[in-house]
Parts: sequence; structure tokens; C-alpha cells
Amino acid sequence: LGGGIGGGARQVRSLFHFDEVLTSFSTQSEVFAATLDPLVDEVLAGYEATAFAYGQTGTGKTYTMEGELDSDVGRGLVPRTAQAIIDRLTRGKYADYSISCSYLEIYNEDLTDLLAPAHIQAPKLHLKDVGNGKGVVCSGLSEVPVRSLSDILELVRIAQDRRHVAETRINARSSRSHCIFTLKVKCRRLVAAGELENSGKLHLVDLAGSECAKKATLDDGSGHSSDKKTAWSDEDRERKNINQSLLTLGRVITALRDGTGRVPYRDSKLTRLLQDALGGRCKTVVIATISPALNGVEETISTL
Repeated sequence: LGGGIGGGARQVRSLFHFDEVLTSFSTQSEVFAATLDPLVDEVLAGYEATAFAYGQTGTGKTYTMEGELDSDVGRGLVPRTAQAIIDRLTRGKYADYSISCSYLEIYNEDLTDLLAPAHIQAPKLHLKDVGNGKGVVCSGLSEVPVRSLSDILELVRIAQDRRHVAETRINARSSRSHCIFTLKVKCRRLVAAGELENSGKLHLVDLAGSECAKKATLDDGSGHSSDKKTAWSDEDRERKNINQSLLTLGRVITALRDGTGRVPYRDSKLTRLLQDALGGRCKTVVIATISPALNGVEETISTL
């Protein structure tokens, strides 16, 4: 980054390390191969795996996770990973298996079941530590059995219709919440001594986009009605909750990396729910989405 200060030039160089770099020309298939394909066998072996899409609003997190559901080429990580799991389960070495899905939204620190039946009153969700090695779970969250990719695509469409989105200056359909899609897989595999039963879990986390208030707000806020002021107040609350939870996520990751004392899992519902995914034995991949735009360079550096 270059800039003029007192007639001189100042350059700041930042160095970041990644396992893989994907460009705007990379296909959805290439993204899957570089990120989640290596984790499919881990899930079937009974491990827990998690993928985060993290970055500024408008940089393609939801497209990376969901993509174009009606296009074989454009489908994102959720349908591709589900298809890969189903394909490997039906190859013949598994005696039996079952798959269930859940879709949780965290909006302003409130929990919502995106797959709850529309005709009944959904129970209030809350997090609790159930012990017995199961960690923190979301009590009351529905789990829907699935058998095919078409079942999963239908659930994703239902969740898309229910998720909180809003227009900002940067993104016409900006996600205003964190969404956690979870696949639970139980399977019995044929081995030489008989059968081996495994239970694995995969979390695909589409985080709400970090954003600067000045860049994201559509209007300047002058001379407006009370209804519009209320709407802006709601937007400010959304933005503060989004940025605060992302800040907490960053602090948790930093504390785990540095090994310094207390890890603030309980400071947000996102990090508390994904405590095992962040600091346990879970296999985790973070997908950082960034913008090539010059006016987004500060957010890009922050993301990296």
C-alpha cells in the first residue's frame, strides 16, 4: 500500500500464508476440490469438520456456500459436499447409513430454525452444554432426514427464503445473519472383522459480511421520517451485532493461535456453538473472500 505523507511515500507490506489461492476465474468445482473434498472421508470416518466463509459483504460468501442451485456447474459447497457424501455412501462398502440436516440462523444474537415447519409454532432455541463429550448443542433445532441431493436442495431453498437479507450500497442482497448448515452422517461400514459404526458431522458456516457503516449505508440520514430513522436504527443494530460477533470470532482464533490463557468462546453465540469446531478435534477450513476493488483494500487486509 502506498501513500503520500509530507511529500514522501510510505509503503506497507503485509505477508499472508494460505494453503490455496483461488481467483475470480476459479470454478465452483475447483473451490470444492481445494477446500471440502479432502474432508468428506474424514466425516465418514466419524470426525467433525467445519468450513467458514469469511469476508467483507458482497465478496461472494453465500455464492461460495450455496451457489446456483439449479446449475450443475454453478452449485456451491453445500450441494457439492452433500452429493460427494451421498455418492461415497452408496458405493457398496457401507451396510447402512442415515443423513440428517439442520439449518440455524443467528440474527442479532437470536437463534432461528430455518427448517422449522411453517404450520406450527417453532420452539424457542437456546444453547446448552449437554456434557458426555457432546459439547454445546442448540436445543430445539429440528433435524430433517434426507436421502438424496434433491432433498437437500429443497431444504436450502426453504432456508434461502427465510434468511434475513437487506440491500446495502455494496450488496443488493446482503446477508444480515450468520447461517450454519449442518449435515449429520451415521453409517455402518463393512470391515474384515464385521461392521464399524461411525457418526460424523459437517458444519458449513456462511458468515454475515463485515462492513463499514459509511460504505454500506444507502443514504446519508438527513431529513427523513421517523419510520426511516427506525429502519436505520435497526440497520445500525444489525451492523454492530455482525461486526461484534466477527470481532469475537477473530479474538477466539487469535487466542487459540497464540495459546494465551482464556479463549472468549462465550462472548458470542456463534463462537460458543462452534467451540469444538474452533478449538477441539474438528477439521476446519476457513475460506477468505476478498474484493479486487481498490476502495475495499482496508477490508481486504482486515480479512486476510
